[in-house]
Amino acid sequence: MGDLLLSLIPPETTTFSAIVERLLENMGPGTDPNAGGMARTLAEAYAREMATFYAMMELAHRSGYLDTAEGAALDNVVAVLGLKRARAGRLTGEVELSRAAPAPEDIGIPAGRQLTGLAADGKPLPLFETLEDATLSKGDTRVLIPVQEIQDDSGAAVESPPVINPFRLTLMPRPILGIEAVTNPAPLRRGSDDETDENLRARARTALRDGEKGTLESIAAAVRQQGVQQVTVREPADAPPGVVDVLVGDTDFESDVEGVLRVKAAIQETKAAGIHVRIQYAKTIFFQLDFQVEPTNPEMDEATFDRLRRELQQTLALYMRELAVGASVSRRKLEALLFGNPAVRRVSELLAATFVWGTDSETSLQKVLVLEPGGREYGANRDWKMEPLEAARIDLDLKPPRITRLRAPTWRLSLVVSLSNGEARTPEQVREALRGALEVYAARLSEDAQLGREAKLTFDSLQQSLKTQARIEALLGCDVTLDTGLTVSLVVAQTPVNTLPAQVTQIAVRAGVQLMFGGAELVGVG
Repeated sequence: MGDLLLSLIPPETTTFSAIVERLLENMGPGTDPNAGGMARTLAEAYAREMATFYAMMELAHRSGYLDTAEGAALDNVVAVLGLKRARAGRLTGEVELSRAAPAPEDIGIPAGRQLTGLAADGKPLPLFETLEDATLSKGDTRVLIPVQEIQDDSGAAVESPPVINPFRLTLMPRPILGIEAVTNPAPLRRGSDDETDENLRARARTALRDGEKGTLESIAAAVRQQGVQQVTVREPADAPPGVVDVLVGDTDFESDVEGVLRVKAAIQETKAAGIHVRIQYAKTIFFQLDFQVEPTNPEMDEATFDRLRRELQQTLALYMRELAVGASVSRRKLEALLFGNPAVRRVSELLAATFVWGTDSETSLQKVLVLEPGGREYGANRDWKMEPLEAARIDLDLKPPRITRLRAPTWRLSLVVSLSNGEARTPEQVREALRGALEVYAARLSEDAQLGREAKLTFDSLQQSLKTQARIEALLGCDVTLDTGLTVSLVVAQTPVNTLPAQVTQIAVRAGVQLMFGGAELVGVG
C-alpha cells in the first residue's frame, strides 16, 4: 500500500511548503495566511509532521531496492542473495585481464567475477572477485580491475596468506568469452576499509545473473575454484538422464590426493539433488614438435631468433592447454598459429613425437616420459588423433618444441656493367638501381619456381631486366656464387663452354633459392 501511495503522489507535492500552501487554500476565503496567524501556525505544525511522514515513507521505499538502498539497509537486501559486505582486513588489489590480439569489439566484464590461483606449494589460493563492472575496449589487449578476497565465515575457507605475490592469481572459474589470461601484476595486500555500497551493489547484480546452481557451467566453475585449469562437464549421450560426466584434464591431477578430495566436495555441494556425477581424469599425451622456421628478416641475429623461438613455443603450449579433453590436434591450426607471427616467413613440415608417463625399465619404479610406439597421424590433413579421455599438452619444461632456423639457399651475383655516355648518376645510385632491378628479376623467377613453371637464370634475360629496370647500357659479365660455395660465370648462349667448366649458359633456379646482389663493377662508355 505504501509503494502504491508513493507512486500516485508526485514528489514535489510532499514538501513542507507545498503542504502548507495546500492546507491554507483548502481552509476557504477569509483565512489569515500571514506568518504568526493561528491558521498558518496550525497548518505549519501539521505540514511538518506530514512532510516527515512522507520522507520516512520514501526512505523505507528506497531501502527495499538494490539500486537505492544504502548502508545497513543494503546489507539486508543483499543478504537475500547470500552476500555480505566485505569488512576491513581482506586482501585487495588489482588484476589484469588480457588477450593476445586486440579486442575486435568491446568485451564486458561484470563485477563479481571470481578468480583464484595456486600458491608456490601447489595449494589453491583464496577466492577473489572483481569489484566493479569493466570493459576491455575495442583495440585494447588488457584492462585492470580492482578485486577483493571473498571472506567465508563458515570455517571452511582456504587459509589466507598475509600477502599474495604477483602473477599468482591466474585462474578464472567462470571464463569470459574473449579473455585469454588473468594475473595480478602487483602484490595483493590487506585493506583497511569496508566494502563500499557501490561495489556491493555491483557484486549483487552479478550474483542475480549467475546465482543458479546445478547447471553444467556451475559445476565446472566449482571444480575450477579448486585450482583445476582444464575441466569439461557434459551429459553423456550413452547414459540415462541425470548422469553427468566431469572430465579433469590437468596433468597428473589424479595423483593429487588432496586436490581430488576438494573436487569431489565441491561437486557434491554444487550439483542438484538426484544427479549422479562420474568424475574422470584425462590421460595426458605430451607432444614434442620438431620443425624449422625461416624468419622474415634474413639478417636476424641469433639472440633475436632465440626470442622468436620462445614466443612460438609459448604460443603452441597455450593452444594445447586450451584444447578440450579428447579434441584432436589440427596441423593446419598449428601452422596458422606459427604464420600468425609477423616475424615468420616460412615453416618446414611439422613433425611430432608423443610421450606418456611410464617407467624407464622393467625393474625401476621411477616414472619418466617414454615415447609412444607408432604414430597418431590420420586423415588427408595428417592431424593427430586423440581418444575421448586423452588430453594433448606441450610441457615447456619436459618436452619443449624443438625449433631450429631454416636458412634459404642464397646465390650472390657479382656484375660487370657498362653505362651510357654522359651518365649523370653517382656510382652509389647506379648500384642501388642494380640492386632493385635484381630483386624484381629474382621475384619473377621465384614465383615461376613455386608455381612449377620453368625458372632459369640466363645471361640474356638478366641483361634485359637490368637494362629495363636499372637503365644500363649492357651487361658485360656475371659471376654467380652458389650456396655450395662454387662460383660460376654466366655467359651468353652462343659462347662455347665445352672447355670452360666454370662457365655456364643457364642455371635452373629451384623453389626457395634467393638471388642477392653481391656488388657491381661499373664501366663507362666514352
